[in-house]
Amino acid sequence: MIYLVSIAAIITLTLLYKFAPSRKTFVIICAVLLAVFVTSVFVSEYNRQEKLSRAQIEELLERQKIFGDWYAAYQKNIDSLDRNWQSYHNIIDGLKSVDTQNFNAEAFHMRLLDLEQDSIEEQLRIHMLNAPSGLDEESRELVELVIRKTQKYVDAQTKTISLSAKAAVPPVELENLKVRLQDIMIRESPEGLFTAQEISTIRSTLGD
Repeated sequence: MIYLVSIAAIITLTLLYKFAPSRKTFVIICAVLLAVFVTSVFVSEYNRQEKLSRAQIEELLERQKIFGDWYAAYQKNIDSLDRNWQSYHNIIDGLKSVDTQNFNAEAFHMRLLDLEQDSIEEQLRIHMLNAPSGLDEESRELVELVIRKTQKYVDAQTKTISLSAKAAVPPVELENLKVRLQDIMIRESPEGLFTAQEISTIRSTLGD
């Protein structure tokens, strides 16, 4: 395309030089044509950059939406993990104030079994998480790191609850059970789930 324009410009200038009334007129016409050409180049480049900038903004907004939707669903999983863990602590802590006469081993064991089932279901959901497509490579890697941390956390949480449920299978002596459950909680409880840095970096990368 640029070659055709160049050839056309040369032919036009040749004709103008040949048929122009004077050399001064030819110079003026050339100056006007040059000004028009330079102006058109600048306008064309500005429009190209503006169009590119708009495309980049639209792409960034789309990535923000993709991550926002994923994170909203992820946060619901975290809320479920927190509820399960709080329920576990409530069950174990509630046992401390129970005496032998008021201890119902079957009911206590059933509460742990129900909680274990909820925890296993949440564990399955966490292990089905995937980083959403459409993110840039850096953000996807960070999302995958968040998922791995969460999977490690839910595995430890579910293991703690399951071991506690097995320890509480009737018949069981109350004081012995208290000691065993306390030991399981100390040894098996998961470390804290710390993902704030990864989430903050992702949001910063996406300009959110």
